[in-house]
Amino acid sequence: MTDLTFAILKYGFLLGLWFFVWLTVRALNRDVTSLAPRRSQQRAARERGRERASATAASVALSAEPQRVAVGALGPVIVPSTSPHAPEDFTQPAQVQHANHRSPAMLTIMDGPLSGTTMPLSQGTITLGRAANNTLVLDDEFVSSHHARVFLDDASGQWAVEDLHSTNGTKVADQPIHAVCLLSPGVPVRIGATTFELR
Repeated sequence: MTDLTFAILKYGFLLGLWFFVWLTVRALNRDVTSLAPRRSQQRAARERGRERASATAASVALSAEPQRVAVGALGPVIVPSTSPHAPEDFTQPAQVQHANHRSPAMLTIMDGPLSGTTMPLSQGTITLGRAANNTLVLDDEFVSSHHARVFLDDASGQWAVEDLHSTNGTKVADQPIHAVCLLSPGVPVRIGATTFELR
């Protein structure tokens, strides 16, 4: 037997083996697919319709009026704005009603690279982030260039924090916020490795 004949037989055998493996996997895949339970097309269409309806209702509710969040003993609580469309019989939880007996005067960094730094709130809006044009520049890879801002909320007259669509988010009392959040003195706010509170 020549070397050429031996090479042809060897490669032919390998090709045949791979073809057999491919056919086996294909047959097993068909068996598994045929035995798996399938949702009917009508049921799938009904579920898609329900998801679209709930998403539309949620977006209409969110765009109808801006949400405010107050932080009390149990964490962030959404407080409806004082619009004429708000229900009149709404009573805020006790921890929200009595959240702010005194007005804070300082923003104090409790933990992180700038620990111990204080900034008077009399300056107005305080922005936090990695960019040099922020009021507080945080050298932290988990902080966005313009991460969050602390400002005096006109609607409530309280200090509030707002996440500026940062990558890693802002946490108030260990809860991520997705709207303007009213701050009470002593409630921790975490941005990356930095934790601060109002005093």
